[in-house]
Amino acid sequence: MNYRIPTFVFCFFYSVQFLFAQDFHTIDSTIEKQIQQHKVSGAVAMILHNHTIVFDKAYGFSDDANQKQMTTTSIFRIASQTKAIVSIAFLQLVEAGKIGLDEPIEKYIPAFASQKVAIVETDSIKLVARNRSITIRDLLSHQSGISSGDEYPKLKKLFAQYQLDKPLNTAFGSLQEEVAQIAKMPLAHQPGERFSYGLSTNVIGRLIEIVSGESLNNYLHKHIFTPLQMKDTYFYLPKEKQSRLVKVYMNKKADSLQEVTTDLYPINYPNAENKGYYSAIGGLVSTTHDYAKFLTCLLNDGVYAKNKSLISKETLNQLTSNQLGDKTFIFGGMKSLNNFGLGVGLTTKAGTVLNNASEGSFFWGGAFNTAYMVDKKRKLITLFYFQRIPFDLPPVLSSLEKQTIYAIDHQ
Repeated sequence: MNYRIPTFVFCFFYSVQFLFAQDFHTIDSTIEKQIQQHKVSGAVAMILHNHTIVFDKAYGFSDDANQKQMTTTSIFRIASQTKAIVSIAFLQLVEAGKIGLDEPIEKYIPAFASQKVAIVETDSIKLVARNRSITIRDLLSHQSGISSGDEYPKLKKLFAQYQLDKPLNTAFGSLQEEVAQIAKMPLAHQPGERFSYGLSTNVIGRLIEIVSGESLNNYLHKHIFTPLQMKDTYFYLPKEKQSRLVKVYMNKKADSLQEVTTDLYPINYPNAENKGYYSAIGGLVSTTHDYAKFLTCLLNDGVYAKNKSLISKETLNQLTSNQLGDKTFIFGGMKSLNNFGLGVGLTTKAGTVLNNASEGSFFWGGAFNTAYMVDKKRKLITLFYFQRIPFDLPPVLSSLEKQTIYAIDHQ
């Protein structure tokens, strides 16, 4: 089956030409096995090669209890995939000369000037002075020391003290309120000392608001979603699209799925009334098709239509340049084989063993088990979206990427 996407944005980048199903039969079997084992209720997989969609398929159910079929237009909570979009938005402002990557953040948010660093000593926490200011580059590369309670269990009480321990921190009315609390809380380590995943991107989101004079929501819609015709990407879904939001599951028992409810997690945040809080670290929802438009633009060096560019190739190269030196990124206390740019993971020579992606490929995922990967050398984009907790499917996601690369290399 062949069809051409009707929007000028998609048409400029690629045609749609499905390869024979057997080329990707292992992807079918891997995802269907997850469904059969009650690990997930369903999934969506999308693969683009040489600007052509070669695989676009939905599996299972978006609502298991009501047997509602998953579709390729189902809407997913993309969680930390939000970060790459926010990074590009911020780099647009850097490119426009409105803010610099190596400027101290207190230049724009003075409250950060007096921030201390927390040192754990046995059963107590000692506060010491910073060795230097946090730079904006530190924020984008997660080396600021602004982390999370999940990454630093010994500091969990401190995160609770500053009301920064809630999922997505939805208790705040705005990024301005939340960032004021972040500025008051001591850092988990000295700036630049190491990679610490956490709340840094919310500070970036607030800086976008300060520098642009717009809410993060309005800025993203005006400068990214509208140009790329990403019509299903939001912080808060319009009522007419709320029924397309995929439910999130966990497999509490080996032979059954349990829907995640608000008793466990504020899972319905995309269907809430827009209250003006926009989580830059992970608040967006989207579809594989929408996110593919964003990734295709990045793969095409920032160009999204004839004579139209979202960001320059030179600025985009900074996004995908290693910011950690000889260090790797650390997530959940585990060291990766890969390193990190200004908002995306980067495949190293050692990291190619995980999925066979080319060195220099960029990637990331979301807490509800969504993932993307862009292999520029192969001109390959993969998107595999599930909705479940906990975040325990990375081996499956890497396997799907590896299977894709094998199929592409052997077609």
